Amino acid sequence: MTRVIILVVALFFTWSENMNAQELSYGFRVGLNVSSLNGDTEPGESYSTNTGFHVGGGVRFEITDLFGIRTEIVFTQKGTKRTFDGQGPFVFKGPNGKILTNGNKSVSLNISNAYLEIPIMAYGKIGKKLEVFGGGYAGFLVGSTASGELVYTDGRVEGNNNIIDPLNLTLDYNYNKQDAGELIDGAENISLQVAGEMVEIPNTLSAFYDLDSKKGKPYKVFDAGLSAGAAFFLNGGLYFSAIANYGLIDVTNSDLDFSNTEITGFDFNTRDDKDNNLSFQFSLGFSF
Repeated sequence: MTRVIILVVALFFTWSENMNAQELSYGFRVGLNVSSLNGDTEPGESYSTNTGFHVGGGVRFEITDLFGIRTEIVFTQKGTKRTFDGQGPFVFKGPNGKILTNGNKSVSLNISNAYLEIPIMAYGKIGKKLEVFGGGYAGFLVGSTASGELVYTDGRVEGNNNIIDPLNLTLDYNYNKQDAGELIDGAENISLQVAGEMVEIPNTLSAFYDLDSKKGKPYKVFDAGLSAGAAFFLNGGLYFSAIANYGLIDVTNSDLDFSNTEITGFDFNTRDDKDNNLSFQFSLGFSF
């Protein structure tokens, strides 16, 4: 994937250098992202917006005084805040094997996916200060992390009325680097009684702590979608812009998109649904 990104960047700059210099202008922008995932949810689950940043630069090819093409390379953070609050199973790793319990789970997870994006859009000028544009983008995932907490209360083993001590666990996920069953360095173990057995669980969980094995990564490398926005020029070069990006591709890997409530044996069921990126970029830029 690194080679693909390097090739795309090289082709981008080679193309821009081959253009007539009198027809090109250059620029850069930086700003705030507001993003979320748009997809199906289970009862008790919701997606809400998360914030990030973007920075990038590109070129504008002027076809006429009022119309042209603009393209960029942008590093951008997308993601969502994913929450769940409701009844659900929780699996402990006991000394004699796994133990299935059921209780109330409250999960809050801030997901941040970093992309290298290449938008290509046609633009049109309205007067001297306003510019509107629209087109599409292609993006390549370069990083994927999440952080949050899991609170588990009123947990019980089926057929046993003893309530398990409440748990308040930190979630520290690095989706691209962590392996199945991996432990977080520096995490401390919590000891508690579950169904008459003394079990231990780290106070900080990795992304795939519950898994014996995993297939791929939770978020797909490639994304693409539609873009549209407008820019208001404060003077000849300085501008403020707002851009909406709507993803057309399901960015989640169904093999690692787990249900919060449904389990078969000790393995949470996976969900074959569609989750696409939705983001808004608010930028301050300069064109020269």
